[in-house]
Amino acid sequence: MGTPDGETVLPSFCMLELSIHADDIVYVFMRNCVRFYVTIMTEKLEGEGEVLQEFNSFKDDLDDPDNMFCFEEWILSALDDFMHEAAPTPPPGSRKPITLLEYFSPPTFAFKLVNKEGKLCAVQEDYNPATHGDTSPRTRIVDSLPDSESKRLRSSSAEATLPSRCIPTEGAILRSALPSVPLISASELERIDDGLRNEELSDIPNKVKRVRTGEVFFFKAGFRDHGHLREMEILSQIERSGKFGPPFRTSRLVGLVVWGDDDASLMGFLLEYIEGETLASRMGEVSMATRMRWVHQVEATVKRLHQVGIVWGDVKPDNVIINAEGDAVVVDFGGGYTPEYIEPELQQTFHGDLIGLNQMAAEMGVRYKST
Repeated sequence: MGTPDGETVLPSFCMLELSIHADDIVYVFMRNCVRFYVTIMTEKLEGEGEVLQEFNSFKDDLDDPDNMFCFEEWILSALDDFMHEAAPTPPPGSRKPITLLEYFSPPTFAFKLVNKEGKLCAVQEDYNPATHGDTSPRTRIVDSLPDSESKRLRSSSAEATLPSRCIPTEGAILRSALPSVPLISASELERIDDGLRNEELSDIPNKVKRVRTGEVFFFKAGFRDHGHLREMEILSQIERSGKFGPPFRTSRLVGLVVWGDDDASLMGFLLEYIEGETLASRMGEVSMATRMRWVHQVEATVKRLHQVGIVWGDVKPDNVIINAEGDAVVVDFGGGYTPEYIEPELQQTFHGDLIGLNQMAAEMGVRYKST
């Protein structure tokens, strides 16, 4: 999709990570598909002017969206000249296809911010994944675990919610635990950018196609601590049960994405692509009868999940897709929860799912109470 002549092209931008510690912050972002690691340490900001005070005022309230925006602008101002040279905004009409391998293997630069004569300045460092970290989604596929790790897993509280074979250890998963779906190299999957604005091109790709076949999938990256192994196991359990044909509808696992033939690490997984919109975006534009039908469809699917021992977890309208046929599909089994729908003490429980359903129905204006 090109840009009309005369239209200003904005740079694409995506925050990848924000790590806040007692005296420092690590901020990682993508600009025009170039990755930047920025380390901000209190001791490096001491000196003339108000640089340190500015940093502390930002640091104390990064949950506030307006403050976070100003903090990002503060960081980017120190990198502005370098970014224009190393990550220039492409001219209109120059958009090119990008594979998942290319997206997650971008040019990468590292900086630390310092106070130089009362001015915030960026000092470039050699990027080293061992010291700066690596935000790329990578889970090693191993044939066995060390004895010490096996013992740790057996005593882990996580064992209560996942089979030990699927619990990640230092970013690893047993080969024998992989679901029985095709493994596809990241170099074979290309982002589909229909409808993407230019400023969204640094966002993590979701809608992708297999170059060789044209098959379309929904890609979910396997970031550490984002529940990808849990979701893979649950979707496999749903498939193995053989109990989820219509009218019970959930997302379907159809493939795993690996970094490459020479690097058989897991990058993420592929879901069957569902044409449609979220319940959150649709529920305000339809009749009460349609909203009621969707609530009952979600309820039926959730109760079937409970029958096979699965907790949905993150119950909310954003995690229901209304497909092209107008039916409700339950998605996202990564293990998160939303406090507006479920109390913290009820997360990952059957009862929590039912409470979340009640809250979701109330938000939709539907008179309903789960039993």
